[in-house]
Amino acid sequence: MMGTKWLAGTLLGLPLALALCTLGILWLPGGWEGGVVAAVLLTLPLWVGIISGSLLFGSSRAAWLWLAAANLVCFGALWALRALHAMPPASTLGS
Repeated sequence: MMGTKWLAGTLLGLPLALALCTLGILWLPGGWEGGVVAAVLLTLPLWVGIISGSLLFGSSRAAWLWLAAANLVCFGALWALRALHAMPPASTLGS
């Protein structure tokens, strides 16, 4: 059923696109401040690509599981970078 694959790509694709763009800008030479606009602009096409790619899965279950696993890996990497202080804080208001 194509409807639930599309739903998986829509619901799990946006956080995945955001996490991938965030991981991408962390290693830019100018730091994340220089690439944040590009990352925000690239999030939408990446999200559309993830939605489109989710329709290629053989089953809805596979789409949900693979996209959920990809989210866990990306957000786990972001969490690990933050825990190791290898990533700047999101806000300097607390310091």
